Amino acid sequence: MNTDISALLEIDWAKILPFALPIIFFNLLLIGVALYDWFKRKDRIAAPYAWLAAILLFQSLGPILYLVIGRKVIRHDYSRETS
Repeated sequence: MNTDISALLEIDWAKILPFALPIIFFNLLLIGVALYDWFKRKDRIAAPYAWLAAILLFQSLGPILYLVIGRKVIRHDYSRETS
């Protein structure tokens, strides 16, 4: 494993940043939207803490999967229903 950070000093960051900043910005925006929705709906979705781990650990794929699939997986809590 290469632990020499001198290679980072040789990179021309001025050329890379215009391409990297929009990607970083939209990734953080996507995570923020997914977390905001998770906090609003965590009592209604099934396995809320598994979805939280997916959102936080799988940077781009986790929030997309949560927003597409996780919001539709509703918890069926039959103990709250009255007969």
